Amino acid sequence: MIGTGSFGHVYLGLNPLTGELLAAKQVELPNNSGSDGRREMMLKALQREIDLLKDLDHENIVRYLGSHRDEQHLNIFLEYVPGGSVASMLVNYGPFQEPLVKSYLRQILLGLEYLHGQGIIHRDIKGGNILVDNRGVIKISDFGVSKRDETEEMMNGNATHRASLQGSVFW
Repeated sequence: MIGTGSFGHVYLGLNPLTGELLAAKQVELPNNSGSDGRREMMLKALQREIDLLKDLDHENIVRYLGSHRDEQHLNIFLEYVPGGSVASMLVNYGPFQEPLVKSYLRQILLGLEYLHGQGIIHRDIKGGNILVDNRGVIKISDFGVSKRDETEEMMNGNATHRASLQGSVFW
Protein backbone atom coordinates (compact mmCIF):
# COMPACT_ATOMS: atom_id res chain seq x y z
CA MET A 1 0.00 0.00 0.00
CA ILE A 2 1.37 3.42 -0.96
CA GLY A 3 -1.41 5.59 0.45
CA THR A 4 -4.92 5.98 1.74
CA GLY A 5 -7.68 8.33 0.69
CA SER A 6 -11.19 9.30 1.65
CA PHE A 7 -12.71 6.38 -0.28
CA GLY A 8 -10.09 3.64 -0.03
CA HIS A 9 -6.47 2.56 -0.36
CA VAL A 10 -3.87 3.15 -3.06
CA TYR A 11 -1.58 0.28 -4.08
CA LEU A 12 1.45 0.10 -6.34
CA GLY A 13 0.52 -1.98 -9.37
CA LEU A 14 2.03 -3.23 -12.60
CA ASN A 15 0.50 -3.16 -16.06
CA PRO A 16 1.19 -6.76 -17.17
CA LEU A 17 1.20 -5.82 -20.86
CA THR A 18 3.56 -2.82 -20.77
CA GLY A 19 5.48 -3.27 -17.52
CA GLU A 20 4.47 0.26 -16.48
CA LEU A 21 4.16 0.86 -12.74
CA LEU A 22 0.85 2.44 -11.78
CA ALA A 23 -1.15 3.51 -8.76
CA ALA A 24 -4.29 1.45 -8.19
CA LYS A 25 -6.87 3.29 -6.10
CA GLN A 26 -9.05 0.50 -4.70
CA VAL A 27 -12.43 1.30 -3.20
CA GLU A 28 -14.39 -1.33 -1.33
CA LEU A 29 -18.02 -1.06 -2.39
CA PRO A 30 -20.73 -1.43 0.26
CA ASN A 31 -22.58 -4.72 -0.08
CA ASN A 32 -26.10 -4.69 -1.50
CA SER A 33 -27.82 -5.70 1.74
CA GLY A 34 -29.51 -2.68 3.25
CA SER A 35 -27.22 0.00 1.87
CA ASP A 36 -28.33 0.43 -1.75
CA GLY A 37 -28.60 4.20 -1.33
CA ARG A 38 -25.09 4.49 0.11
CA ARG A 39 -23.68 2.18 -2.56
CA GLU A 40 -25.30 4.13 -5.38
CA MET A 41 -24.17 7.46 -3.93
CA MET A 42 -20.57 6.18 -3.67
CA LEU A 43 -20.64 4.76 -7.20
CA LYS A 44 -21.96 8.05 -8.59
CA ALA A 45 -19.22 10.02 -6.80
CA LEU A 46 -16.52 7.66 -8.10
CA GLN A 47 -17.95 7.78 -11.62
CA ARG A 48 -17.88 11.60 -11.48
CA GLU A 49 -14.20 11.42 -10.48
CA ILE A 50 -13.46 9.07 -13.39
CA ASP A 51 -15.40 11.26 -15.83
CA LEU A 52 -13.38 14.30 -14.75
CA LEU A 53 -10.02 12.52 -14.87
CA LYS A 54 -10.35 10.70 -18.18
CA ASP A 55 -10.36 13.87 -20.28
CA LEU A 56 -7.49 15.64 -18.50
CA ASP A 57 -4.09 15.88 -20.19
CA HIS A 58 -1.55 18.14 -18.48
CA GLU A 59 1.95 17.62 -17.12
CA ASN A 60 0.91 18.76 -13.63
CA ILE A 61 -2.21 16.58 -13.34
CA VAL A 62 -1.99 12.90 -12.41
CA ARG A 63 -2.84 10.83 -15.50
CA TYR A 64 -5.89 8.52 -15.55
CA LEU A 65 -5.10 5.10 -17.04
CA GLY A 66 -8.39 3.23 -16.69
CA SER A 67 -10.68 1.49 -14.23
CA HIS A 68 -12.18 -1.90 -13.42
CA ARG A 69 -15.19 -2.79 -11.29
CA ASP A 70 -16.34 -6.08 -9.80
CA GLU A 71 -18.94 -6.83 -7.11
CA GLN A 72 -16.69 -5.90 -4.18
CA HIS A 73 -14.29 -3.25 -5.53
CA LEU A 74 -13.82 -0.40 -7.93
CA ASN A 75 -10.21 0.04 -9.03
CA ILE A 76 -9.08 3.31 -10.59
CA PHE A 77 -5.69 3.08 -12.30
CA LEU A 78 -3.57 6.23 -12.24
CA GLU A 79 -0.08 7.36 -13.11
CA TYR A 80 2.37 6.28 -10.40
CA VAL A 81 4.23 9.27 -8.94
CA PRO A 82 7.26 7.86 -7.07
CA GLY A 83 8.21 10.86 -4.94
CA GLY A 84 5.07 10.79 -2.82
CA SER A 85 3.18 13.81 -1.54
CA VAL A 86 4.45 17.25 -0.59
CA ALA A 87 3.06 16.60 2.90
CA SER A 88 5.15 13.44 3.33
CA MET A 89 8.23 15.17 1.89
CA LEU A 90 7.91 17.95 4.48
CA VAL A 91 7.77 15.33 7.25
CA ASN A 92 10.74 13.39 5.84
CA TYR A 93 12.99 16.26 4.73
CA GLY A 94 11.87 19.31 6.68
CA PRO A 95 11.10 22.78 5.33
CA PHE A 96 11.81 23.47 1.66
CA GLN A 97 14.17 26.18 0.44
CA GLU A 98 12.55 29.18 -1.27
CA PRO A 99 13.61 28.23 -4.86
CA LEU A 100 11.93 24.83 -4.44
CA VAL A 101 8.78 26.41 -2.99
CA LYS A 102 8.65 28.75 -6.00
CA SER A 103 9.07 25.85 -8.43
CA TYR A 104 6.37 23.76 -6.76
CA LEU A 105 3.97 26.70 -6.45
CA ARG A 106 4.45 27.64 -10.12
CA GLN A 107 3.65 24.08 -11.18
CA ILE A 108 0.60 23.87 -8.89
CA LEU A 109 -0.70 27.13 -10.36
CA LEU A 110 -0.13 25.86 -13.92
CA GLY A 111 -2.11 22.73 -13.08
CA LEU A 112 -4.92 24.75 -11.48
CA GLU A 113 -4.98 27.14 -14.45
CA TYR A 114 -5.44 24.14 -16.75
CA LEU A 115 -8.19 22.67 -14.55
CA HIS A 116 -10.05 25.98 -14.36
CA GLY A 117 -9.74 26.34 -18.14
CA GLN A 118 -11.48 22.96 -18.38
CA GLY A 119 -14.23 24.21 -16.04
CA ILE A 120 -13.07 21.99 -13.14
CA ILE A 121 -12.73 23.09 -9.53
CA HIS A 122 -10.51 20.75 -7.47
CA ARG A 123 -11.84 21.78 -4.00
CA ASP A 124 -9.22 19.84 -2.01
CA ILE A 125 -5.78 21.28 -2.71
CA LYS A 126 -3.50 20.29 0.18
CA GLY A 127 -0.04 18.82 0.69
CA GLY A 128 -1.34 15.25 0.68
CA ASN A 129 -2.93 15.74 -2.77
CA ILE A 130 0.14 17.31 -4.38
CA LEU A 131 2.52 14.60 -5.61
CA VAL A 132 6.12 14.97 -6.80
CA ASP A 133 7.78 12.69 -9.33
CA ASN A 134 11.47 11.75 -9.29
CA ARG A 135 12.33 14.78 -11.50
CA GLY A 136 10.63 17.32 -9.22
CA VAL A 137 7.52 17.61 -11.39
CA ILE A 138 4.33 18.34 -9.45
CA LYS A 139 1.17 16.28 -10.08
CA ILE A 140 -2.19 17.37 -8.66
CA SER A 141 -4.13 14.30 -7.51
CA ASP A 142 -7.30 13.13 -5.73
CA PHE A 143 -10.26 14.50 -7.63
CA GLY A 144 -12.81 12.86 -5.30
CA VAL A 145 -14.57 16.10 -4.33
CA SER A 146 -13.84 18.00 -7.55
CA LYS A 147 -16.64 19.21 -9.75
CA ARG A 148 -17.35 21.07 -12.91
CA ASP A 149 -17.92 24.80 -12.49
CA GLU A 150 -21.65 25.55 -12.69
CA THR A 151 -21.31 29.34 -12.54
CA GLU A 152 -22.70 29.86 -16.03
CA GLU A 153 -25.65 27.54 -15.40
CA MET A 154 -26.38 29.28 -12.09
CA MET A 155 -26.25 32.74 -13.72
CA ASN A 156 -28.71 31.56 -16.37
CA GLY A 157 -30.96 29.88 -13.82
CA ASN A 158 -30.27 26.43 -15.26
CA ALA A 159 -28.41 24.87 -12.30
CA THR A 160 -29.84 21.56 -11.14
CA HIS A 161 -28.80 22.09 -7.51
CA ARG A 162 -27.18 24.60 -5.21
CA ALA A 163 -23.43 24.94 -5.14
CA SER A 164 -21.72 23.25 -2.19
CA LEU A 165 -18.47 23.85 -0.38
CA GLN A 166 -16.20 20.87 0.24
CA GLY A 167 -12.53 20.19 0.71
CA SER A 168 -9.89 20.64 3.39
CA VAL A 169 -9.84 23.49 5.88
CA PHE A 170 -6.88 25.91 5.63
CA TRP A 171 -5.86 24.94 2.10
